[in-house]
Amino acid sequence: MDVSTQGPTRTEFRAFVHDVEPQLLDALVATYGPADGREATVDALSWAWEHWDRLDGVANKVGYLYRVGQSATRRFAARGLPLADSHASSSRLPDVEPALVPALADLSDQQRTIVLLVHAFDWSQTDVAALLEITPSTVREHLRRALERLRHDLEVNDAH
Repeated sequence: MDVSTQGPTRTEFRAFVHDVEPQLLDALVATYGPADGREATVDALSWAWEHWDRLDGVANKVGYLYRVGQSATRRFAARGLPLADSHASSSRLPDVEPALVPALADLSDQQRTIVLLVHAFDWSQTDVAALLEITPSTVREHLRRALERLRHDLEVNDAH
């Protein structure tokens, strides 16, 4: 059998999942909400097991699997807004001001994902840029605009 087409051993795959799952889960939950984000994470990791050879040589494995997870969500029926899931307690989402949920829903998907990853999950802007395959300056600009809109929508006058 050609070694290049063999899948990982269970031990190798467990180590891989241990390394990538936390960031992948954060990113997909931030984008699609707790229920769909968790399901997309499972689908992306299942895909990784089945297509291990396609990940070989991919520098940004979390970013690649994020895209796989995004594709997986296209099969799901819409379940409502991210953060609106009452079962969010099992995810790592923090408690939020109730008015924030509709304000976040009014942001673009990319802006909402960036805000949640940076402010709810404590990701660096550089890590978000790598995940989304955009420049850090683009992340900063999306974040600035999103926070400005959230402050306006929530009538927050003093951001200090």
